[in-house]
Amino acid sequence: MKGLPEVGDEVEDDGRRTIVTDIHQGVYLLRRGARVWPAADPAGLRIIRTRAQRVADGDFG
Repeated sequence: MKGLPEVGDEVEDDGRRTIVTDIHQGVYLLRRGARVWPAADPAGLRIIRTRAQRVADGDFG
């Protein structure tokens, strides 16, 4: 998928699957488990599944 991700999207960042938890002033915050960190390169994030796809798959929480 192309474009920048939105909150709730599952993305790949540096080979790790993460969830976009917040976007504030252009800073994308990513979460994996309890760990949260800012994305180094938001344009480099690859969208794996959108929030809508995760909801449809029953994988949202």
